[in-house]
Amino acid sequence: MAGWTKRKRTTVERAFYQFLGHCFINSKDLGRVCLGEVLYDGQRRFIAQVFDALEEDIHEVYVLKSRQLGISTIVRALTVFLLGIHHGVKGALVFDTDANKNQFRLEIEMMIQDLPKPLKFPFIDKNNRGGLTLENQSQILFMSAGIRKSKTSGQLGRSVGLSIAHCSELCSWDNDEGLEAFRNSLSDQNPDRLYIYESTARGYNQWWVMYKAALADPTHCKCIFLGWWSKESQRIDRSHIDFSMYGERPPSEREIAKIKAVKELYSHEVTPEQLAWIRRKMDPSLRSDAEKTEDDDPLKMQEQPWTAEEAFQQTGSVFFASQELTDQTNKFVSQKYKTYMYGRGQEFTDVRIYPTTVPRQIELKVWEEPDVDGTYVMGVDPAFGENENNARSAIEVFRCYADGLDQVAEYAYPLINTRQLAWVIASLLGWYGGGNNEVRYILELNGPGTAVFNELRSLKFQIDNAYNFKEYEDRGLQDIFRNVRTYIYTRPDSLGAGFNYHFVTTTRQKVTILERMRDFVANGSARFRSLDTVDEMKLIKREGDSIGAPSGMKDDRVLAAALGIHCWEERVRRQLISGRRTREAEVAKKRASVVDQAALFNKNTLSSFFDQKQKVRTNQLLLLSRNSWRQPRGR
Repeated sequence: MAGWTKRKRTTVERAFYQFLGHCFINSKDLGRVCLGEVLYDGQRRFIAQVFDALEEDIHEVYVLKSRQLGISTIVRALTVFLLGIHHGVKGALVFDTDANKNQFRLEIEMMIQDLPKPLKFPFIDKNNRGGLTLENQSQILFMSAGIRKSKTSGQLGRSVGLSIAHCSELCSWDNDEGLEAFRNSLSDQNPDRLYIYESTARGYNQWWVMYKAALADPTHCKCIFLGWWSKESQRIDRSHIDFSMYGERPPSEREIAKIKAVKELYSHEVTPEQLAWIRRKMDPSLRSDAEKTEDDDPLKMQEQPWTAEEAFQQTGSVFFASQELTDQTNKFVSQKYKTYMYGRGQEFTDVRIYPTTVPRQIELKVWEEPDVDGTYVMGVDPAFGENENNARSAIEVFRCYADGLDQVAEYAYPLINTRQLAWVIASLLGWYGGGNNEVRYILELNGPGTAVFNELRSLKFQIDNAYNFKEYEDRGLQDIFRNVRTYIYTRPDSLGAGFNYHFVTTTRQKVTILERMRDFVANGSARFRSLDTVDEMKLIKREGDSIGAPSGMKDDRVLAAALGIHCWEERVRRQLISGRRTREAEVAKKRASVVDQAALFNKNTLSSFFDQKQKVRTNQLLLLSRNSWRQPRGR
C-alpha cells in the first residue's frame, strides 16, 4: 500500500493550516486566541513531520515532548480536522483522566461551533455521552485510560473500530491491558488512518517502552522529539534584567555539548536568549558549576529536556550512575552484530538456527564469535525466574579476561519453554566451548530454572550414554559438553560441605551480585555491547532493601548479566590472573599466533552448527576442526 501522493499531502496540509486560521481556544498565556495566528516552531515541526509520515505510508506517530509546547492542543485540532474531511470515519481521543477528558471535550465542541459557515466544515449533528457525530457521519469518541488499574482496565476501545486516534499523556497511564485492547481496535487497512501517541517522559514507564519500540521500527513508526527550545517564547530578551543574570556567562562545556547535539539532531540553533531561559528554569538560585552534579535534578531535566535521550530520567534512588551508562553507550555499545532465530522441534536434534533481520523474530544477537583459546561465562535468567514480572528468558555471554569481561552475545525471547531454553543454552555452550575454549554457565534456579537444569542434565546423560548416538554423531553434537563447566554455588560463610549447582537468588543475594556488577561497570571492567542491556540498567533503582526495575518493567537482561559477572569473579578470574590473561595480553597473543591463520580459514557461523554432517577422520582435519563447533570430531 503506497503512502499519500505529494499532491494529496500538499492539498490536505494547506487545508489544515486554513482550518487553524479559524480555530479559537482559551490559552494559558494569551487568553482567547486563534491557533493559526500563534503557532510555535514545535507545532509547525509536528505538523510537517506528521504529513511526512503519511507521505511515507507511516500511520503511527510517537511524539516525545517537553512541557507546555501546545502539542496536545494541535493534535486535538488535527484529529478533529481529519474526521471532518473524511466521511463516515470513526476516531477517538483518549486522555489519562476523566477530568481531562471532560475539559478537552468542551474545548473541541467550542472549536467546532466557532468555525465560520463559509469554511464548510461539518458541524456537530449528534452529541451524546460517548462522543460527537458530525454532519458527515464521522464520529469523535472520548475516552479515558485511567491512571490506575481497575476491573475495567481491559475494556478500553473494545467493540470499537477506529481509523484515527489521539492518545494523550501516556506517561500517566496505568492500563497496559487497556492499551493493548485499544490498539487491537485500530484499522491497519484504511489509507488515511493516523494514530498519534504523545506524552512527556516522567521516568521509565510504559511510554518509554512504547517509544523505544517505535524507534526500533522506523518502517512503520515515526518518532518526533520536541524539546523546550522549540517554543520561541521560551527565551529571555537581552533587554530584560534577567538576561544579565542568566545570559551573559559563556556556555559551559556541558552546555556547548547540548547545544551541539540539538543542532546536529534537530537542526535548531539554540540562541543566547534561549540559553538564558533554560538556565533560569533549571537553576534559579544561580549556583556555580562547581556546585552542580552531572545528574542534577532529574525531575527538572525530564520536564524540559534538550534531547530525546535526556527526556527519560530515573527518579528516586538510581542504582547505576547515568554518566557511567553514558560511557558504556559511547565506548562499547555496538550496532554491528549478527542476528538469529531458532527453529525448534520435538527434540534437541530438531533444533535449527537461521539468520534473520526481522525485529520480532530476533532471539539471539552475536557481536563476537568464539575465539581461539577463549574463556567464556554465560549468565542465564529464565522467564518468571527471580522476578514474576520477567516474562522473557535472557542469556548473557561474556568473554573473560583477568582485568574484565566483554559481552559477546545476548539471547532474549519470551516465547520459549523450559526444554527449548535448555536447548538454546546447550547450543551456545557447544559453540563457545569448542576447540581449546572453556565455558562456564550459571543458571538462576528459582521457578522454572530447575526444570531447565534438569533438561540440560538429561541431554548430557543421553549424549554421554550414546542414546540416539547416530543422530548426534551425524550432526557433530557428541562433544557439546566437552569444555563446559557448571557453576557450583557455596555459601560465603561455608567452610565445608553444602553446595548447590547454580544459583538460587534471594533478595540478599540479588543485592550482592548487583552491587558487584555496579562496581565493575563503574571501573570499566565490565563492558556491554547491547544497548538493550544498558537501557535496562537505567531502570534499576534501590527501594529499601531491594534492588530492581520498577513494577511492570523488566530487568531479566541485567540479572543474567549480574549472574555472569558473579561467575567470572568467583570461578574464572583467579585462574586468568594466574595466567596473566589480560585483554592486552590476549590481543598480543592473537596477533603473534600462527594458529589463528587456521582459525580464520575454518571460521564458522552459528547457523552452520546444526547443519554440519561431514565426518572428520584424519588427524590433519581434526586439528582444524578443534577451533569450531560445527565440525564433528573423528572417532
